[in-house]
Order: sequence, then C-alpha cells, then structure tokens
Amino acid sequence: MEKSFTIETLLADDLKYISGLTPVGWYDVTPLYEMHLDQDYFFPIKLVVENKVIGVGELIINGENGWLGNIIVSKDFRNQGLGKKLTKRLIEIANANGCESIYLLATPLGKSVYQKLGFHEKGKYLFFEKGEKNIELPENNSSTNIIPYEEIFKDQLFKLDRKAIGEDRSKVLAMEVEQSFVYKKPNENKISGFFIPTLGDGVIICNNTIAGFEFLQKREALGKQRIIVPEECTAIVDLLMQNKYTHFRDATFMYLGKMKTWNPEMVYSRIGGFLG
Repeated sequence: MEKSFTIETLLADDLKYISGLTPVGWYDVTPLYEMHLDQDYFFPIKLVVENKVIGVGELIINGENGWLGNIIVSKDFRNQGLGKKLTKRLIEIANANGCESIYLLATPLGKSVYQKLGFHEKGKYLFFEKGEKNIELPENNSSTNIIPYEEIFKDQLFKLDRKAIGEDRSKVLAMEVEQSFVYKKPNENKISGFFIPTLGDGVIICNNTIAGFEFLQKREALGKQRIIVPEECTAIVDLLMQNKYTHFRDATFMYLGKMKTWNPEMVYSRIGGFLG
C-alpha cells in the first residue's frame, strides 16, 4: 500500500534533515538553504511521510523568472515519482507568484522527468576540474585592475549581471556583494567584470575575455578546484582545455514558459545549479 505524503513549507527546524538526504557525489546543500531561508525571493518545500522529512526542493524568484534547484528525495523513497511531485509543486508556486519563465539545470537522471513536465532544452553547462597545472594567461601576467568592491560600483555590478543573465538577481547578489572584486582600469569609470568568491561556486561575470581570464586565475589562486560554465562561453572553455582542466560532466539548461534573452558568453563562472 502506497504511503500518503504531504508537501509543506520547509522551516528552520527542518534544516537538520537535509544533509541525510543528499545523494552521493553532491555537496551538502544545507548551508544554501540556511543562507536564503528567510529571504522573500526564496520558496523552500519539504516532502513528509509519517512525520518524517524524506525530500526537499526550492524555488528562487527573480521578478518574472523562477529557478528550481536542489530537488532531493531520500534514497529509500526514490523511483516512486516523488521528485516529480516536488517539482510540480514548485512550478505551482512559481506560477502563483507571476513567473513567466522557469529554469533549472538538469542532471542526466532528472532530464527525462523535466521533459515530461514540459521543460525544453536550451544548451548545457560544462563541469571542469583542475589538473596539476595552474592557469597561464595569454599575456602571462597578473592584473592590477582587479580591486576590492566599493559601494559606488553596486549599480554597475547589478546592471552587468542583468545584461549577462537576462534577469534581475540583485537580491541574491546583495547578500555577498561586499565580499566581491571588480575589474576596472585606472583611467576608466566603468567596471567590466566582477567576481564574488563567497557566493555559490564563485560567480564571475565579465564583458571581455581579459577580465574573465584574470578573474579565473584569481579564483583558482583562492583554491577553487572546479568551475562550471555555459557551453556558449567558448573563450573560457578553450582556456580551461589549454590549461589541462578536465571536462567531467554536463548539466542540461532547461526552461518552461518563455525563454529569456541572455548573454551566456559573459558567464565565466556560475553561481550554482539553483540560479545559473
């Protein structure tokens, strides 16, 4: 007999269950849920059977755009369609909040589930891992144009991100923006890129390859061994391959509803699977 379940809002007291649900090969997403839990753009849910949390999922809303992420079901309850039920509920929440577009990054196992729910493919994100070699830039020198963030750069930083991503992620960026770096030449007033090492995977957004490459070198120097980028950012893909990074898997970028206009070639490192 099939056990009955409920889908409810995930609360602070439920955070302790998340790490036990996490599949092998995933990082623990508990800190992510904890970081965003009380924000007005964040909609986390839990799947409950017999008063036990056996699944979670979350939605981040940026205006008319929604992102689904970290949809996890306990290994004891997989292959029962419960991940699909969590996804459907998140879609309902997104629609109820006026989302015209819903996005996600699908694993190979999850892709078919999302296709059955009406999601369409729109390219891939490529996963790379660092080898023994450190990145060498074409110019073979370090930049003096990378400087710590100041408040005067905030509007430019948010505008640059909107141009790259095609949506307003400023509420999420604002949480860690004071930890960021920007790329600005001494004789210019405009920034051409930014890097927030403490947000997700260490997001890098740039409008030129020189800034992107130099931020990537700085990111690597901070000890980050993996980097995930859209396949359209061919400049960074080529540089990674030349510097002996290993391309070890992909995630499919998928959408439901309207597909936004964006500039993936400006994404030199993503935030995470939950937000692109």
